[in-house]
Amino acid sequence: MKRQALHSLLEKYLQNKCSDEELIVIEKLYGMLDRDDLEEIYPNELPTLEQKLWDRINLETCISDEDMSFEDELKPVKRLPAIIWFAAAAISILTLFTGYLFLYNHQNPQYLKFQSLANMLEKKNNNPTPLEIKLEDGSIVILQPNSSLSYPQHFSPGTREVSLSGEGYFLISKNPHRPFFVYNKNVITRVVGTSFIIKANPHTEETQVIVKTGKVMVSRNEDQHLHLKHLFDQEKKVILTPNQKTTYTKDNDDFKTTLVADPIPISPAGDKKATKSNYIFDEAPLTEVLNQLQASYGIEIIIEDQELYNNTFTGDISKQNLYKKLDLLCHTIKAHYEISGTKIIIKTK
Repeated sequence: MKRQALHSLLEKYLQNKCSDEELIVIEKLYGMLDRDDLEEIYPNELPTLEQKLWDRINLETCISDEDMSFEDELKPVKRLPAIIWFAAAAISILTLFTGYLFLYNHQNPQYLKFQSLANMLEKKNNNPTPLEIKLEDGSIVILQPNSSLSYPQHFSPGTREVSLSGEGYFLISKNPHRPFFVYNKNVITRVVGTSFIIKANPHTEETQVIVKTGKVMVSRNEDQHLHLKHLFDQEKKVILTPNQKTTYTKDNDDFKTTLVADPIPISPAGDKKATKSNYIFDEAPLTEVLNQLQASYGIEIIIEDQELYNNTFTGDISKQNLYKKLDLLCHTIKAHYEISGTKIIIKTK
């Protein structure tokens, strides 16, 4: 392949003008990149991508610029170097599948076809009560009624992947080297070690992800086989932390992210006495009270009006939930609060 042919092919692909044969070549080319290559490619940097591909072509094949034209590559040929090149590229796609998924978090749920059918398990909860499923890595999934979970008997070395239909509560065993992916019809949720809930409503085509602990990334589950465009397109995804939730609506093709209905403290378990004492204040500056609430719940609280900083607060708000705490605080300082996305804004009345 000549360098100019590679450049033209990439531009043609990004303009959605490739033929089926050209798409096959693109897929095989992209499969030649490894994790180090991908980490050095930033969105919208076509020259960097092109250079990486060109270096790989020269490294893994002995085909020079003059050996074969791009048009020749699209035709069935019997030249041994071309056969070796295509075979190596095909193997690379399977080998690099896990590494690419780790980086870009987008893959069709048909990932299950890469698993041996004999290795796949499926649990359906046909009972009226939740069903607890323990996975081989120590992770636990609490499956709600009328829901199902598909998962491999043994996870791959690089990733842990399951597919959910319905609703499940996930408590994931922490392992930074083996990220955990939950696929459902609309979204893909990626985690390392955390607890969260996924709810899918088949009637409204909505999927909701609620984070209890840790951090997760939620992105659209796009039905496409090629992934090169994710380096150039603005990928729709959200990062969630404790007490946050996002709802993906298929009709709008968008995420709506906000706070959960009843935020809970994220302090370490077993620290109840210290947590309670932290909510008892005596002529405490407003900033001290809000800093404590932010630290306890992991939620950003913004004071919109500067004059509110002059207020102090005295009281015991250890027994109320977060919103009741804020009600009492705002009543004392003659203010009110609003929820804006994943933030709380305090304003004067």
